[in-house]
This record gives sequence, C-alpha cells and structure tokens, in this order.
Amino acid sequence: MASGSDGPALDVQQVMTTRVLRMMAGELSEPEARRMVTEKQTAYTTAQMAGTYALLTGGPVEASLEMIKVYRRAVRANCDRLSAE
Repeated sequence: MASGSDGPALDVQQVMTTRVLRMMAGELSEPEARRMVTEKQTAYTTAQMAGTYALLTGGPVEASLEMIKVYRRAVRANCDRLSAE
C-alpha cells in the first residue's frame, strides 16, 4: 500500500475510487453508504477534540498535527476495511 508523504493522499484516492466503483456497479451496501456519512462526523468531532486539547497543552502546530493524525487513522482504517472486502 502507499507509504511516505503521498501515503494519505493515495489512501483517500483508493477509498473514494473503491466506493464510487461499487456505487456504479450497484454493489455498495446500505451499511457502507451510511458509514460514508457517519464516519466523517465521527472523524470531524474526534479531530476537533484532539486539536483543542493539543492547542491548550501545546500550541497551533501541535493542534494541527493531532487533527491530521485523526484523519489519517480514519482513512487508513477505511482503506484496510475496503481492501479486505
């Protein structure tokens, strides 16, 4: 799978491509369609909390890094899950 600085961008592309192809083929399950929405809400909320804590205990750079980590974990989990299906 992707690695290095391009890793997260390639993971996002893979997740989006997999989901779009499944939608076009009529193979995207209802739970997966729901997950597409709810996972973004969860990642956003988690990133905001992580960023706020890091901002209060570190600073703006730490806050942005913590928020990025949350999104990277979410995308990586999606990529792994969709690859296994």
